[in-house]
Amino acid sequence: MTRKFLFFVTLAVCAFAAACAADMAEEPAPEPMPEQEAEAAAEPATSTPEMLGGGKAMEVHPGQAGSPHVQVDWMIDDANISISYGRPYLRERVVGESVEPMASMVWRLGADEATTLVTDKDLMIRDAHVPAGEYTLWAAHMNDEFHLIVNSQTGQWGTQYDASHDVAHIAMDVEDLDPPADQLTLSVTSDMFGFEWGQMAASVPITIHD
Repeated sequence: MTRKFLFFVTLAVCAFAAACAADMAEEPAPEPMPEQEAEAAAEPATSTPEMLGGGKAMEVHPGQAGSPHVQVDWMIDDANISISYGRPYLRERVVGESVEPMASMVWRLGADEATTLVTDKDLMIRDAHVPAGEYTLWAAHMNDEFHLIVNSQTGQWGTQYDASHDVAHIAMDVEDLDPPADQLTLSVTSDMFGFEWGQMAASVPITIHD
């Protein structure tokens, strides 16, 4: 009796195990993701250029002290002009008193790294000829004038100004800005380069040199 009972129990366990295995085998495998969808999922989102100062701007990095760095590109009369600079915020400071440009200092025309200009065509900035190439831009009070400084040294930090590399000092036209600009913005048009910062708006004529 005991042997028969064990025999039937063993048969029942084997049958149950076989049924479970059959169910698992019949369960459909997950469908693979189509190749195009997989590539789309893995592709990182790309940022769209924004308009800034008349040009197309892309953020380079967020800056060391909250002054985002941008590269702005302009197409002016078949010339490709690009400026990379840090954009500080005023944050209730006063230009010339608690924030640059100060009366006795050369200003990097931005924040952190030196502001960089790249042009693939020769430029005339007022009466100064600036050949195609890469430069850094600076600004300073010079006696009764406010000057844009074009310098041939590149790749340096914004406090490492070396006057021996100056290409040109160019007087800018300065006006009061109301309301004040809380964030620095450089701009380029078909006939003007300028910036707005605090209560200060400065500009200088610019043309493509033939």
